[in-house]
Amino acid sequence: MSNHTISVPDIDPVVRAAAELHAREAGKTLSQYLADLVFNHPVAGDLNRGFLTRAGHQWRLNHHSVDSEEFQHWNMRVGDTLLPDVSASPTLNLVLVFNSRLQSAALLMGAAFHEASVSDFELPRQRSSVHRTQKRRTWYSHIVDDCLARSREVRQALLHRWTPTPRAEQLAIDAFVLLTELTPARAELLRLCQYDRARAFSTLAKHIDLAADQFQLSADLLAEVEGGSGAVAMSDEQRFVAISTALLDRSGGGVSLTEGAKMLGITRQALHKRVKLGSAFGLMLGSEIVLPKFQFVTDGNGTRLVEGLVKITKLFDDSGAGRWSMLQFLIDIDPNLADTPQRILAVARIDDVVTAAKAYLGLNEG
Repeated sequence: MSNHTISVPDIDPVVRAAAELHAREAGKTLSQYLADLVFNHPVAGDLNRGFLTRAGHQWRLNHHSVDSEEFQHWNMRVGDTLLPDVSASPTLNLVLVFNSRLQSAALLMGAAFHEASVSDFELPRQRSSVHRTQKRRTWYSHIVDDCLARSREVRQALLHRWTPTPRAEQLAIDAFVLLTELTPARAELLRLCQYDRARAFSTLAKHIDLAADQFQLSADLLAEVEGGSGAVAMSDEQRFVAISTALLDRSGGGVSLTEGAKMLGITRQALHKRVKLGSAFGLMLGSEIVLPKFQFVTDGNGTRLVEGLVKITKLFDDSGAGRWSMLQFLIDIDPNLADTPQRILAVARIDDVVTAAKAYLGLNEG
């Protein structure tokens, strides 16, 4: 045995996990894969790796060629090697890849928590599939809903604070590497994970939300087209409304101007004026204004709007990011706050949220 053999501690766990995944995709052992890289041999898995772009979001679609002898270490990734050739249907390919990555990552994170004896992790509450309530429930829709529920579980696991054992940490990193395959920021996330794992995991959670929205739209479109309903692909406006509705639902839902005015005890016109000024948080959904419910807080016997909204709204309006981007910022856990800006705003830490919003928008740069 050569004295120059690479031992596991010599390789950063993130790099090792990524290399193992690529080696397995190329049908090689880790040693063979690294040797090909060192000696400038082309790696089949890298040459065959393709991309699919949909609605500005880049998805990595891998073609697998793995010998049965290579099924070692985390063989729960075997699902990735069984994806059929569905290149004639990019939408189906997208759905299959998302489902495969999510299920494998969920198993890895679950195994990591079990290994570390994590006892305080709670699964998110199941949400009803509002967009399907008027349709007959099918096996396909149950599978899609299960995958979306699994994505919320994985997202919550990524954000959970726990102390891993060495083996549990490797399991979690393997899950992280798998999930980065679903994002256009894979390289950046892998680099971030090498020096700030907590922030890398929380950032990946945001990307999983976006990927889940794309998955749901693609899955629904596929069901309509393959179901022979004669439906055509959604327009950009319809697709935006669908994604926006899903985001609003994730924030806790919304109310109309009329409903909001009634809650506050003011006129509809007065609330509309506050929305325009930014002291009330309103968004255009189709042709109607909707107000996220979380901004309405109980105050004695009445209801008021949470304080500090106007400062946040102005930042997003002036930067051109828009109010839907503001909603995304408010409901996702911010690494600088270690919580969602929505909850931080609710306890009147307005300046902290303003600082986090500026960082989110890149307004502190330069």
